[in-house]
Amino acid sequence: MKRSRQLKPLSSEHHQALLVAFQLKKGLAGHAESAGAPKDLPGLVALARRFEEQVFRTHTRTEEDVLGAYLAPADMRRLEAEHAEMAQLIEAARSAKPAEQRQALKAFADLLERHIRWEEQELLPYAEAHVDEATLAIIGGELERRLVLATRGEAKRARR
Repeated sequence: MKRSRQLKPLSSEHHQALLVAFQLKKGLAGHAESAGAPKDLPGLVALARRFEEQVFRTHTRTEEDVLGAYLAPADMRRLEAEHAEMAQLIEAARSAKPAEQRQALKAFADLLERHIRWEEQELLPYAEAHVDEATLAIIGGELERRLVLATRGEAKRARR
C-alpha cells in the first residue's frame, strides 16, 4: 500500500510486526524452517519478548500519543484496546505453562496480524485523508524522533 512519507515509520514497523506474526504462526505450526523462526517454544516466547521490548512498547505508545488526537473516538478505543490485549497476551505467554504459552502466542500472532492489517488498510488512510499537510508534517517529525532516531540511538548504545 502506498503510504505518505510522514507515516512511513509506522508502516515500516508494521512490516516487522507482520514478519513476527508470520514467524510465530509458522513456528507454532511446526514449520519454523520456512519462516526463519525458532523451532521450540522457549525460542518463540523469546521472539515475542524481543519484539515487545524492541518495537511493540514504543510503537504502541507512539501511535496512541501521536495519532490519538486525530482519530475518531471509536478508532482510538479500538487502538488502545487491541494494544492492551496484545500486551496481556505477551505477558501470558511469558508466564504461563507450555500449553497456555502456545495458546497465548497463537492468539497474539493472530491479533497482531489483524490489528496491523486494520491500521494499514483503514486507520492510516483515514489519517492521511483527514489531517492537513502541515499537521501531517508535524506528526511525521514526531514519528521520526520517537521511532527512527530513538531506535538508532539504542542500537548504537547496544554495540558499545
